[in-house]
Amino acid sequence: MKILYVYREIPKKYGSYLTQLLFQIKKIFKIDTFVYKTNDSVDINYKTYGFKDSFHRVFYKLKLSKFKSLDLKIFDRYDIVHLQHSYLFNKVISIKKIKSSKSKIVITLRGGDTYLKPWVDNTWLTFYKNSFHFIDAFVVMTNHQKKYLIEKWNVKDCLIYVIPVSFGIRKKVKPKYPNIGQIKLMSAFRMTWEKNINECLLLAKKMKENGVNFIYDFYGNGKDISQLYFLVDKYGLKNHVNIMGFVSNEELNNLYRNYDFFIQLSLSESFGATVIEAQSNGVPCLVSNSGGLPETILNNITGFVNYEDKLEICVDKLLKLWKNRELYLEFSKEAIQNSNEKFSIESETEKLKTLYTKLYSS
Repeated sequence: MKILYVYREIPKKYGSYLTQLLFQIKKIFKIDTFVYKTNDSVDINYKTYGFKDSFHRVFYKLKLSKFKSLDLKIFDRYDIVHLQHSYLFNKVISIKKIKSSKSKIVITLRGGDTYLKPWVDNTWLTFYKNSFHFIDAFVVMTNHQKKYLIEKWNVKDCLIYVIPVSFGIRKKVKPKYPNIGQIKLMSAFRMTWEKNINECLLLAKKMKENGVNFIYDFYGNGKDISQLYFLVDKYGLKNHVNIMGFVSNEELNNLYRNYDFFIQLSLSESFGATVIEAQSNGVPCLVSNSGGLPETILNNITGFVNYEDKLEICVDKLLKLWKNRELYLEFSKEAIQNSNEKFSIESETEKLKTLYTKLYSS
């Protein structure tokens, strides 16, 4: 079985994760990587309307090739073509329209592809409506994302496979105790409206009003970071909240264990990669009841779900757990186990293996 992973470009944020995943899955299958933007680390670099592609398009016009462009000819060599960037869907639809092509098409959908884009972009609605003609499998992160695709955009249940992204290779991490004297909170995300910056700062405001000794560090950057600065000032949190800016994923992984709790209160989220990373380092999490976030933790075992925006209750739960050092240690132990069992690269690889084998044999 020959498999092709297709990217617009290799994401810098997840570079090390992709390397680890490919290393694991290449132990099982022959997998090549293909990008439309030059990268020395991949197997195939392709430039649309580059010299080779332009030459091939002349061949197509002269009816000397059945493939409209050179990338389609490359796709046709593989049993499975897996799009890692879903917005390239028109590329693979073209290959499926060639009746002689036997390539199976898989597309991984991220949160925006499911929860946001189809509301404002008719090309996505049309794509989902006709996808059963062209797409053999959609990979999503959570059961909530799958349900949303079915109920909102009428994607067929049989086409959707839940395969959560992984934090990395299973690791042996000792469970941790909480910090003494001061609760340390952290969040790490792109600074956009869907991450619900306001709710995070309202949580901090509640802690301040309750006289809790705490600090809350925010990591990340984005177009709405000004909102973070504004709300820190509005709620009088300058002595409690630190805006740390962007750090690399590698740096972030080295920071988790400095904190007592990881906070993710998004309005829209297909999955929480940082939530499983935090748990893999033994850090309990507080997440919102939005999208697939509740599926990333075990409520009241590895962290807490904030139902109905009841921040007062959340503050009480965090404070009680922080004060109970032995119970906190148990949460930390369960968090590590939860990530290792459900969200490791080994687990993701096994699920991808099952999917590819099923498609290849069908």
